[in-house]
Amino acid sequence: MAPEIYWLVLTVILSTLQVVPYAIYRIGKIGLLQVFLNPLPGDSPFDKAWAHRAYRAHMNSFENLALFAPIALAVAFTDSGNAATAMWAQIYFWARLLHWPMTITKAPFLRTLSYFLGLYATMAMAWHLLSQTL
Repeated sequence: MAPEIYWLVLTVILSTLQVVPYAIYRIGKIGLLQVFLNPLPGDSPFDKAWAHRAYRAHMNSFENLALFAPIALAVAFTDSGNAATAMWAQIYFWARLLHWPMTITKAPFLRTLSYFLGLYATMAMAWHLLSQTL
């Protein structure tokens, strides 16, 4: 398996698991049955700030995965990966892993740094891919 695919799969797993904290919060707030039903009128899903930040961190993971995944797949499918693209894929994963708790705990500098590190890793892989065709 290409290392870029390995790190992509780990990132997908990470993004999927990020639902757990705020899902547990919602179940505790309104009960398991109500979670599966339509929202109640006036229900504020995340009246606790940390739960709302956990939700936003989860959504941010998906938003960034939409950028990273096609690049990682393109690198793997074109067989243009090398040690640098493998490193950038790994950095992307660790940056996203760091971003999640930094968002929930309101650590603005580290949150922003981890976000841009992940974005930079994605762009470095894209640049590598494009430079192969020039």
